[in-house]
Amino acid sequence: MSYFTDTYDDFSEEPRHRYSRARSQRINQRRELAIEERRVVYVGKIRNGMLREELRRRFEVFGEIEDCNIYFRSEGDNYGFVTYRYTCDAFAAIENGQTLRKPDELPFDLCFGGRRQFCKTNYADLDSSHADFSSYSTKSKFDSLDFDTLLKQAKRSLRR
Repeated sequence: MSYFTDTYDDFSEEPRHRYSRARSQRINQRRELAIEERRVVYVGKIRNGMLREELRRRFEVFGEIEDCNIYFRSEGDNYGFVTYRYTCDAFAAIENGQTLRKPDELPFDLCFGGRRQFCKTNYADLDSSHADFSSYSTKSKFDSLDFDTLLKQAKRSLRR
């Protein structure tokens, strides 16, 4: 807050807002680093009613877990993310995580998490509702060309 006015300017932001923004930036940086280091495991097909503590307990057999989250969706395709301290533990969880399944559960879908962040701007969520597909164009500049035309173009580029 400025000393002479009752308004906040860019340089004298209220301290608690400055702290919370800095904290959220640090959390986002740690999350992005974990994704880049391949320490985040996506766990799909989580049954309804599974608690975060249960998911953590079941997956901590592969190594120390930094964070664990579960997301429940109305369609029933529940999923979660387990962030390990070490990359080798995440690899072990993906390779052997199916052994954690109980007899009355579907097999987990296991892969590295954070595809949206990992792929940056080129990621399209094709698992979401079909209404979203209409906005994406899947045609390339070569779709209108036949095989012979493409072959001729390839031969010309090899001669250069």
